[in-house]
Amino acid sequence: MKWLITFASVCAVTAAVWADPVTQRLDAATESAKALAAKENYRAAADVFAKLEADNLVTGVTGWPDAQLEHARYLAKAGEADKAMAALTQAIELGAMIKANGLATDAAFIALRDRPAFKTLQTKLERRERLWQDSPAIATAYKPVLSDEEKAAGVSKIWAEARFNFPFFDRLPDLDWDTAYVAALADARAAKTTEDYYRVLTNFMGQLKDGHSRVLPPAELQDRFNGITAVDTRLIEGKVIVTGVSDPALMAKGVRVGSEIVRIDGEPALDYAKTKVAPFVVGFTQQDRDVWQYGMQLLRGPVDQPTRLMLKDAQGETVTVDVPRKHNTGPFGFSPPIERPASFKILPGDVAYLEVNWFMDDAGIKTLKENFAAASAAKGLIIDIRQNGGGNSDYADALVRALADKPYLSSRWRSVDYKAAFRSWNMPIGWVRGTAATFKPDPAHYTKPVVVLVSGRTYSAAEDFLVAYVSSGRGKLVGETSGGSTGNPYLFKLPGGGLALICAKDDSFGNGRIFEGVGIAPDITVKPTIADIRAGRDPVVEKAVAIIKAAK
Repeated sequence: MKWLITFASVCAVTAAVWADPVTQRLDAATESAKALAAKENYRAAADVFAKLEADNLVTGVTGWPDAQLEHARYLAKAGEADKAMAALTQAIELGAMIKANGLATDAAFIALRDRPAFKTLQTKLERRERLWQDSPAIATAYKPVLSDEEKAAGVSKIWAEARFNFPFFDRLPDLDWDTAYVAALADARAAKTTEDYYRVLTNFMGQLKDGHSRVLPPAELQDRFNGITAVDTRLIEGKVIVTGVSDPALMAKGVRVGSEIVRIDGEPALDYAKTKVAPFVVGFTQQDRDVWQYGMQLLRGPVDQPTRLMLKDAQGETVTVDVPRKHNTGPFGFSPPIERPASFKILPGDVAYLEVNWFMDDAGIKTLKENFAAASAAKGLIIDIRQNGGGNSDYADALVRALADKPYLSSRWRSVDYKAAFRSWNMPIGWVRGTAATFKPDPAHYTKPVVVLVSGRTYSAAEDFLVAYVSSGRGKLVGETSGGSTGNPYLFKLPGGGLALICAKDDSFGNGRIFEGVGIAPDITVKPTIADIRAGRDPVVEKAVAIIKAAK
């Protein structure tokens, strides 16, 4: 019965903490000490905490270790080195939130750094952190054939990191992760080469069906996995259609925009996509999987092996062409190259058009600011993020703030909150949650009508942009539903020189509306047809222009 009593006690304590006046007293003391420290009255700041040390109620709350860490800082700055060392030792023993490098570089503890006790604490923190860092035992260098132990370690690493960090197992009711793990171990053991092994890892990770959870092969194998062609493709009206050709030599051989790809390496194109590509596609939503299966991943392969395409034009004439592959210079070796991060122009009808193809830097907001006068003189602004695969949400936020005309909510998030003691008490694994932030628009924001263009390739930080933009109520979305995947992936090393990412965060709209695994639907759906592609029309842009011209 002991565990039942303990469980009840924990529940009671947890419930009490939320409105506990003792916790509130500690919070008030912490703020008081901060105010004194801001005036460089460190001794008085330390005394605030010293008066609480004898209060067993205060020292028992969850915030005490971090408060004691601040106490140690104030004591050290006040010249009380021995007392500071004692407070610091207690803080770290109780689990204060500080990393080893943070302790080593903390200016408050300069006078303590040469003390053996301080070095012992430093070593203790390093030892704690080492368990969660990439280990040379697993993160081995590339070689053509890995040992059985290395192969097992890589599969186990992916299994364990996903088990502790992946937030979306609830949307995979048919996935038994342990069974998949055992099967992957057998497949890995049978892999003859490191290239074969990384295909096993890719397939294993692919069962999570998440665009931010993937395996990146070693640099030595990138040109075996991710060689790309000069041909862009897309699934349109149930057919694989050429949507772009960047090599004049291929155009001269009959590879034209609007042609249908009938066969790939002798196999019907749709069958090839299902059997040769789909098993290695990691997305969850259908629109996300279609983008990769019939577009970005369809023609990839070894750079020393061209792919043979049979194409049919609008008149029904066919041509077979060998299309060479080249090294992929895109981000992380799996995304396509970004030819133009951002661009601006004025469309016929006096409508401004800003294309932003990534948020890895400030190209989007910078381009808008550089052309702000021209955009403001136009009837309105179209922002095209249909090809934007994401990047850093800070740059996405900057662009929204330049458009918004009132405060708006950003996304909110949750992440797996694993507590070992909870498992021992048979309690469920829970969540740690982040509150949606409220942003204010830039004082000199854009004031004319705005329309944003979206597609299944609108992804990650670009969806963070959409969340904020939709929340601002600034204008309509036109196009197709976004990819439905953002989050914050955790990156770790694998045997043989490769890397893996596991999504560690589940995002939603600030009001709780779910878009992870769903996508953000446009206000007005517009899909290009094969006839549009062949005629060089962009019906999505045309619709956006019409909306802006009709706006008052």
